[in-house]
Amino acid sequence: MTISVHVTDDQKVMIADYASSRGLSVSEAVRIAILDRIEDEYDIAVAKKALEEWKKDGKKTYTLEEVGRDLGFL
Repeated sequence: MTISVHVTDDQKVMIADYASSRGLSVSEAVRIAILDRIEDEYDIAVAKKALEEWKKDGKKTYTLEEVGRDLGFL
């Protein structure tokens, strides 16, 4: 599938420079960036749902500082 995206001249240069610096074509760089963003947002949504279920089950979370104090590291 081909997808067209309109960008400004400045954005075009930025994307081309980014792709070139990583040895990618512009198409590959854009595809990777978009898929990475989609995966990140999916992971965040899954994590938020898991945390809600965790708390709903009465389980508690602890900060890194709390764990460090409890284990005597801080």
